[in-house]
Amino acid sequence: MRIGIDSFTIRELNLDPYQCLDYVKQLGLEGVQFGGIAELSNKCDLGELMDIRDYADSLGMYTNVSVDACNPLLFHQSEDEARTAITRDIQILAKAGWRELRSVISHNDERYKHPVPWHTHLTKSAEFVRSLRPVLEACGSRINIENHGDSTFDILHVVEASGADICGVCLDTANTLVNAEDPVLAARRVAPYTHLTHIKDGIVFFSANGVSRQGKAPGQGIVDFESILAVLGEYNPELPLSIEDHKWIFEFPVFERDWFGPNSDLSSYEFGQFMKLVGITEKKLASGELPAIEAYEAIPYLAQMEERIASGANHLRDIRNRLNG
Repeated sequence: MRIGIDSFTIRELNLDPYQCLDYVKQLGLEGVQFGGIAELSNKCDLGELMDIRDYADSLGMYTNVSVDACNPLLFHQSEDEARTAITRDIQILAKAGWRELRSVISHNDERYKHPVPWHTHLTKSAEFVRSLRPVLEACGSRINIENHGDSTFDILHVVEASGADICGVCLDTANTLVNAEDPVLAARRVAPYTHLTHIKDGIVFFSANGVSRQGKAPGQGIVDFESILAVLGEYNPELPLSIEDHKWIFEFPVFERDWFGPNSDLSSYEFGQFMKLVGITEKKLASGELPAIEAYEAIPYLAQMEERIASGANHLRDIRNRLNG
């Protein structure tokens, strides 16, 4: 497993792709997961994309790239237009050497607030991914859906309905928390299908309307990366570990009846494991082992960014070294 970052982690530096790769290399990391093609080439130019890929290869760094969302209910154009655009992106990215592609089926909280029932989103998303099978097969590519505002149960449904040969998972280790999933149980659920990652940590604590998550660097929160990397490594020893770090506090109303509707797959056992993590966090906050929520969040992310990246990378390296024995 190689340790890198998602470019979103350093977005405040406003670096171009070459500068991003240089900066990440200087940090002692091994790769970058970029956003969509527009982040790499405004004109979607194959030559420019290949130059970036070649430059990353010359540095010995892995790279991955995203395509647009695969949920027709979120498109800002017709479904046919979206399919044509994503088909073009799959083809040009494959020519540049990128075939494990990240995507999403949720941008934020559509799972809870969109007027169309969430199960319809899942059905439509799976149908859309299946419609891309001809180009994905021809290019030897796969779309890996991140658990963004949705749960790993949701992603697993789309993967299994689409076919694991063309659809996989980009596991965000701390996004599991915003749907009250236990990160280790979630990783076990999707490990056979996980080809990309967002390695993220966090803490969960009681708040005014339920429970909130605060983002932390890997190793500074309550995500058990030792167990997660062991599980993921069984299925994909070469899995890239892309740190996606940021601040922001997310609140979710886990004690409201309406919240449980889209979470019918969540077992009482797993919800209990999640609440155990809340209890652990509360004790650490009370003892001062964790800094106060508001005081920590008030520090600008950029002021802590390099320390957080270095701390997270070292934590992951230590675990990797122990697992490799």
